[in-house]
Amino acid sequence: MRLKTHIKQSSFARLIKVYTAIISVMVVLATSIFVMVSIRTYNTEVEQAETTAQQLISRTMAQNQQVTSQIADQITSSSTNLTSIEKYFSSSISAYSNYAINKSIKSGQYFFWPTETRHFFLQHDQVAQITLRLNNRRRVFMATATSPGGALYASKAIKQKFAFRAPLINQLTLDTDGVLSVTFDQSDVKQQLRQLTAAKPIQVSVQSDANEAVFYFAGKAVPASQKQAFKRALSADNLQRLHGYHLSTKLLPSGYRMTTAINRAALSTLVFSRALPLIFLGLILLFGLNMGLWLTFRRYQHQLDMIVDTVETVSNGNFNARVPVDLQPTDLQTLADGINHMLIEIHQHIYTIYQLQIAQQEANRKALQAQINPHFMSNTLEYIRMAALEAHQPELAQVVYSFAALLRNNTDLSPRTTIKKELSFIEKYVFLYQVRFPDRLAYQFEIAPDVAAVELPKFSLQPLVENYFVHGVDFARQDNALSVKAWRADGLVHITIKNNGRGLTPTEVTQINEKMRQPLAAEQQKSIGLQNVYSRLADTFGDSLVMTISSAHQHGVIMQLTFDDQRGDQHD
Repeated sequence: MRLKTHIKQSSFARLIKVYTAIISVMVVLATSIFVMVSIRTYNTEVEQAETTAQQLISRTMAQNQQVTSQIADQITSSSTNLTSIEKYFSSSISAYSNYAINKSIKSGQYFFWPTETRHFFLQHDQVAQITLRLNNRRRVFMATATSPGGALYASKAIKQKFAFRAPLINQLTLDTDGVLSVTFDQSDVKQQLRQLTAAKPIQVSVQSDANEAVFYFAGKAVPASQKQAFKRALSADNLQRLHGYHLSTKLLPSGYRMTTAINRAALSTLVFSRALPLIFLGLILLFGLNMGLWLTFRRYQHQLDMIVDTVETVSNGNFNARVPVDLQPTDLQTLADGINHMLIEIHQHIYTIYQLQIAQQEANRKALQAQINPHFMSNTLEYIRMAALEAHQPELAQVVYSFAALLRNNTDLSPRTTIKKELSFIEKYVFLYQVRFPDRLAYQFEIAPDVAAVELPKFSLQPLVENYFVHGVDFARQDNALSVKAWRADGLVHITIKNNGRGLTPTEVTQINEKMRQPLAAEQQKSIGLQNVYSRLADTFGDSLVMTISSAHQHGVIMQLTFDDQRGDQHD
């Protein structure tokens, strides 16, 4: 017994190891797949964010340069404008005001430079600062959004970053009289870039032809050291000094150069931080599943050993052994109760099984006898048919052949048949009636080729035809008629059995249709009636079966069947 227990424990330990290995491999594989997908997804998001940032910045830079050029064009649209601005630079504000008024009286056009700058700020709300330098002047004009009228300042006092420049070309001399510098509010663009989650490790800078920065953006994950290193490399125009960066340079339509930089180490850190929760979750899941498996199997091991020991004891002949019923959990307790109940009933079943074996032998003997007698009768009928043919009595031979076919069909124990075979059997059945009552019965059978091989329970249609000869036919008449048709329409099989015999009242039709669908009683299961036919067809074709009986003005009866033969295949 100790050896047996040791063997059980060893096999059980091996089983636990196998299951643990399978679970571990599955969890590790699933976690690896999720991590790889997460990394690939994040890399794709970073690439998309980089592309989106480049498109957004390129569009914004083009718009800013266009606005700068438009303001410069407005200033130089008339040579008198530059003359007026030069007057502004060389005169006091009061003298310049008188000059502007006198000029407007003579020319009819009023141009006052501080007023013009205010208009520029009103027309372009994204403009933050305007600076104007003339070639022959030391001081510089500067206006801001908070001081749109502007004023003249010393050149050293002017601090302007990220400015877009446009030359002031004199329309008369075609010389460049000065330079217009415009700074734009970049907060909206940077806010849109910050909303891109994957843009955290990205730095973007736009440089002018003179290598002056006109735009700079750094994501939230970019540290100050990386910002400084990137700016120094751009200022020195030497990007090769940046090691460990993914760099992308693009020349914008405006002639500016846009450079995008992503630190590979920072990107790897972000990728790892994104994959870390998945790895941590996978480890927790792996530990939890393995611990749960080990605890569960450990508890079941002892309980199953008790059940196995009891079963082995019973198999050795001790039928008094019982499984303890205090097992946990409930499913094993249910198993133990079932085994104990089974052991109690074993003695009671031995005698019953013995009697059933004797009854089965008797049934086999009767079944063999039932097979021999019809075979003998079939051979005898075949002999009579051949004798009728030799006596030149073909009609009698046909009668004998039809009767023999009916006999063979009745003794065939097959549960299923085809529509073609069932109607062939019915046709022989009707033929025998026609032989007995010649010129008093006409019948017609039509089977569409696509339903001939459809299977259905045997003796499903014959009782429906037999009802006509039992209840409806009148051989005192000479116009008795029977029609059976089978075809397929709308994916369903349709069978119609129609006769012109005695009809049914509306009340009888309703009663028969209702009774036909009622469950069979125990004594009805061996009879072959409408309820039996409906029950067997419903078991085969399920809810798709529609079987109805109707009568037209108490003259004749129509039986209609519709079912889905595919439902019949699934049911089987």
